[in-house]
Amino acid sequence: MLQRAPKLGKNAKPLLIATLAIFTTSFVALTIYDPQLVKFHVIDRFKDLGPGSDPSGNGILDSLLRGSQIEASGNNTVTPFSPHDARNFIMTEKQCEASFPGLFVEIDRTVADRMSRKITLEELEAVNSTTYGYFRGIIYNQQLYVSKMVDPNFSRGFATLMAMHRAIVTSPEPLPNIEFTFNTADFIDEPAATWTYARRFDETLNWLMPDFGYWSWPEPKVGSYDEIRIKALMAEESMPWDKKIPKIVWRGATLKLPVRLALLDRTNEAEWADVKALDWGNPESKEHDLLSMSDHCHYRFVAHTEGHSYSGRLKYLQQCRSVVIAHELEWVQHYHSLLVSEGPNQNYVVCKRDFSDLEDVIKDLRANPKKAKRIADNSVKTFRDRYLTPAAEACYWRKFIKAWRSVSFEPKLLDEAGNFRGVPIESFILERRTDWAPY
Repeated sequence: MLQRAPKLGKNAKPLLIATLAIFTTSFVALTIYDPQLVKFHVIDRFKDLGPGSDPSGNGILDSLLRGSQIEASGNNTVTPFSPHDARNFIMTEKQCEASFPGLFVEIDRTVADRMSRKITLEELEAVNSTTYGYFRGIIYNQQLYVSKMVDPNFSRGFATLMAMHRAIVTSPEPLPNIEFTFNTADFIDEPAATWTYARRFDETLNWLMPDFGYWSWPEPKVGSYDEIRIKALMAEESMPWDKKIPKIVWRGATLKLPVRLALLDRTNEAEWADVKALDWGNPESKEHDLLSMSDHCHYRFVAHTEGHSYSGRLKYLQQCRSVVIAHELEWVQHYHSLLVSEGPNQNYVVCKRDFSDLEDVIKDLRANPKKAKRIADNSVKTFRDRYLTPAAEACYWRKFIKAWRSVSFEPKLLDEAGNFRGVPIESFILERRTDWAPY
């Protein structure tokens, strides 16, 4: 005799519905994001489109992905920025602009420059794609794809892609579809409508993105950005301002660059300086002269010099409660509009490019410790605690992506055969190539 099935408990029915929903969502997610499944379903549907259909058109793809497109967050409340927000990756555009006023000056400059002459696919194709450090990619429906890589320039390109990916997937608001190129070299010989880490003051075509170090710089064991920030705080805890060494510190390879050789020359045997050149090929030099970035925080004064173009160390030095002393800069990074060299909000000190006035600058700062501490405190307040936080970087990336789209074109994700034009970042970052045979 058949027995009646027992009634579902009070909480069983909602649990069953939730389980089915999770299963359905997981299947849909796989169908949308797994490259092989996407290709299978897209190609199958194209077979039924009839003569004259265009597999490379965005309309069909958009209809397939419509259910996965995110909607704007309902929470757009603006509150005063706090250091507790340093890793808040889910700020809306309105919240980002309120938290980081002045951070987007470089973006506004490039948009104004291109508003009357939009970036075209032809212009993107014309960017030199054989240069060291070249990447090309697409962002489509909140998904990052890599379509070409010439050379990653050690880990730089991968670090930049991961930082971009984090900003995309944590965005509480939809981001536009774009196609772009970027270069991870210190500089490019031919200025173009491409993304770079720095530009000369007189270059206007390049779009400035945050450099690779905001993710990680593993080769010289500088470490991840969060690691550097934590170690700087630990160094400050162990050696507060009153106990810091009252000297200027610098370590680095000279690379035979005049500006670095000048620093060594001006500080030679000076009692107020601890400046040494590093020879990366000499184990003894690395053992006795190498300092970690947090070791720099033990000094009251830290020197910044440019390299072949910009130098990525500035953001690291600005994690210290120390006075950053830099020569007159020739290269601009994405946040340099926030550097203030005089007045009550001064957050760094500028020397002549040949450092001929460095001794006088150090003497003045040592004779006026309150002034020196004020500059160091302003640096921490402006950079470490606000504009150089991971949250600020994510805000910059999202504003940057929207700005690029405002003066460029709608990309196509599929080629004429209906295949993806790029590799999803999740697969690319594991294989580190855009084409390979199955194995």
